[in-house]
Amino acid sequence: MARAIKKYPALSGLVLLLAFTGCTEKIGDYINENRQASVFPDYTGIVIPPNIAPLNFFIREEGTRYHVEIAAEEENKIIINQTSPAIRIPIKKWHELLNTNKGKELKLDIFVKNEGWKKYTSIVDTIAEEEIESHLVYRIINTQYMYSRKMELCQRSLENFDESLIYENASTKYGCFNCHTFPQNDPQKMSLHLRQVNPGTLILNGDKLVKLKTNTPFTMSAFGYPSWNPNGELIAYSVNIFNEYFLNDRNNYHEVTDQASDLVIYNVKTNTVTTSPKVSTRSRENFPTWSPDGEWLYFISAPETQGDFQSRFYAKYSLLKVLYDAVSNTWSDVDTVLSAYHTGKSITFPRISPDGRYMLFCMIDHGYFSINHAGSDLYLMDFATGEYRKLDINSPANDSYHGWSMNGRWFVFSSKRLNNLFSQPYFSYFDKDGRAHKPFILPQKDPLFYTSYLYNFNIPELVNGKVDLDPGTIRKLFAKAPVQVQFDPDVDVDALSGATWTERQP
Repeated sequence: MARAIKKYPALSGLVLLLAFTGCTEKIGDYINENRQASVFPDYTGIVIPPNIAPLNFFIREEGTRYHVEIAAEEENKIIINQTSPAIRIPIKKWHELLNTNKGKELKLDIFVKNEGWKKYTSIVDTIAEEEIESHLVYRIINTQYMYSRKMELCQRSLENFDESLIYENASTKYGCFNCHTFPQNDPQKMSLHLRQVNPGTLILNGDKLVKLKTNTPFTMSAFGYPSWNPNGELIAYSVNIFNEYFLNDRNNYHEVTDQASDLVIYNVKTNTVTTSPKVSTRSRENFPTWSPDGEWLYFISAPETQGDFQSRFYAKYSLLKVLYDAVSNTWSDVDTVLSAYHTGKSITFPRISPDGRYMLFCMIDHGYFSINHAGSDLYLMDFATGEYRKLDINSPANDSYHGWSMNGRWFVFSSKRLNNLFSQPYFSYFDKDGRAHKPFILPQKDPLFYTSYLYNFNIPELVNGKVDLDPGTIRKLFAKAPVQVQFDPDVDVDALSGATWTERQP
């Protein structure tokens, strides 16, 4: 089993006197304060899953005593009465309250005592009918490139506060790793790419874990950005030659750009990789994502670079799609879904809802690496109408990488809205009318966690269960020789670029 991670010491000196109805100090006379109490994190006016961990919070009001009542239509109130403003909700009572009141309002009443008691306006949230996946997988990485040597791949239970390691690069000589992905949020299948030191792509397929060497004489690089087909047998990857820039612009201080990129598809069963002239062109094809039926492959594409800084750095990506038939290994012509010429911006990170109705994506001024663009925003396309719009839940800070729950009612995304420095995972309820509701940050046991935690949560992915991997298992595989993938013999491609096609010779 993976070890538990303690990121920082728990708050000390807090006297937590937890009590329930009939067993606590009663509030006598009080004055109504005609405003809501200031609380951190902001858990006000939100829709929450019925299986979410307690929304512990800190009351930012001066006082000598704090009294909180949490109630819904059914079940007894949760009453907390203590001298500390750090409110930690008892987990068992919390889950009983939420499970009994699905689809109903949750009301929090806050009283603060100085010379006398003040009662603040009630905080009213809503408990959704639909649950969210049980776990979230994310990479922990420093915010500065020069200090990003230490990385961790962690998984956190969304129903409580248990966190465990899947992989830490300290166990494998501090090589970089990236791009974890799962088919249909299935924790039993995962792709993870190791870079720099003993590089290779790890494929977890049930109880089988293999390390692949994915460079071939006919592709320009090892596997890059992935998307696992819902059938669990195919994985689409980009292959990229990229450049990095370090800028003196606080809104875009680190940029990654494509010099060249193509798309390939890896077959887990046959250990073969294939591509097509349709998705391996002089243009730059990147960030593939499958439709829920596993037939259409969506991706972004920018014009061929002219070899200069301007064409690499300021490229704008359009959204395209192609139909792939895995049985016959044939491809349709490529269609344009949304053109950068039409939007005036660059499209990146397309992800389709499980019902196939909607697509979430980011748009930025240029390029595809939205993580460090302060102006990155989330957009939603409705395939039924062909219309797209900027979501109301965006902030002035960076809002970026996102993923859907399998019931289509939740999505998680990365945002730097809390302090404009570090990315944290936020969750939004997505209702049946296509509206995204006010997002809330990942709950933590310590209400003040986010005031002192100095790392980024990167690439949050929802999974329905725990990933059965740990650093020891990966470390044992790390030094072993990788299995070489085989390129499809029925495809001809120029070995130098991966984008120049030739006629097959007899």
